[in-house]
Amino acid sequence: MESTHWWFTAKRAIVLSLLNRLIPRNSTSHPAVCDLGCGCGAMLFALKQAGYSAEGIDNNDNALGYCASRGVRARKGILPELSGLEENSYDAVLMLDVLEHLADPKAGFAAALRLTKPSGYVICTLPAFQWLWTQRDVFHHHNKRYNRRELMELIRSSGPISYTWVSYMNFFLFPLAFVERLANQWFALRKTPKDLHLVPRPINALLGSIFASERHFLRSGIRFPYGLSLLGVVQKSVPDPNSQTSA
Repeated sequence: MESTHWWFTAKRAIVLSLLNRLIPRNSTSHPAVCDLGCGCGAMLFALKQAGYSAEGIDNNDNALGYCASRGVRARKGILPELSGLEENSYDAVLMLDVLEHLADPKAGFAAALRLTKPSGYVICTLPAFQWLWTQRDVFHHHNKRYNRRELMELIRSSGPISYTWVSYMNFFLFPLAFVERLANQWFALRKTPKDLHLVPRPINALLGSIFASERHFLRSGIRFPYGLSLLGVVQKSVPDPNSQTSA
């Protein structure tokens, strides 16, 4: 599902486009990226193919087994502890649909910042708007859905940052999804929780192209006013040597 479903493929395209703008890679430079909550490793594989030095962290043994079968680096860990990982060691840290699962999302984001090098980036995605809550959120063990203000507050209270940029995404397909979510809520068309499912290949390709096209706008700094998901880009600040006191 991760390899072919339009939602996953488009999200990877958007994240890779942002990374390529923020932290370019070339034949001699392979920026270090940590994917927290890497799941089955599809994003790690895409990062590896794109020339990044990628490592994943997940707490699920089955997911780590899939990562091993894909030939990507992943180790067991749980937020916010992440013992054994060196602070200030990654050019970028990804938290792709992770924060909504955490009992303490502020501590989780603070842990991601600690792993990031000064002037490095944390990129996060998470589901938007609590009023879009459905049984799918329950099925995936979400604690809540966020709006832009809530995500901005969480980020700003988590640690030292010099730059924050937050936008909604999955904007173009929002009207279709909005109707579907309302139908699920009002008419109980789905009696039991349902996961994503594959649609016919031409439709899957069309939906993926529409969603992935948002990368051109997001990469340019354009913020969408609403969408099914949120996207946050945060740059960790560089410590001010003048603020440190002598022993």
